[in-house]
Amino acid sequence: MDKEIHIRNLVYKYISNQCDGHEQDELLRHLQTPAGKWVFDEVMTSEAGKIFTKSEEIEPAVSNRLLGRLKQSMVAEEALHEQPLPFYRKRSFIQIAVATLLLLAVLAIYWFTA
Repeated sequence: MDKEIHIRNLVYKYISNQCDGHEQDELLRHLQTPAGKWVFDEVMTSEAGKIFTKSEEIEPAVSNRLLGRLKQSMVAEEALHEQPLPFYRKRSFIQIAVATLLLLAVLAIYWFTA
């Protein structure tokens, strides 16, 4: 529960532009865990009305920083999914290896029974 409160406080500090670099990095590490994502969703759900119905606008520096972090995380996530598979994990290699092993097994059986 203390970790949840800590993450929640980091989210509030980040939204209000009071986080230093170390706290931002810590928050981003927490957001990569299921618990951190859950806390972030809870905060955003509960505070979205308060944040976006205020008469004052969000400072451009804050909105640009938030947008930049979101873009960075999206690019990083896409890069993880676009990495090519090594040749030995591709379907065609596995099919060729299985076919070769079956052919060798059939030849071995034929050789020893003949």
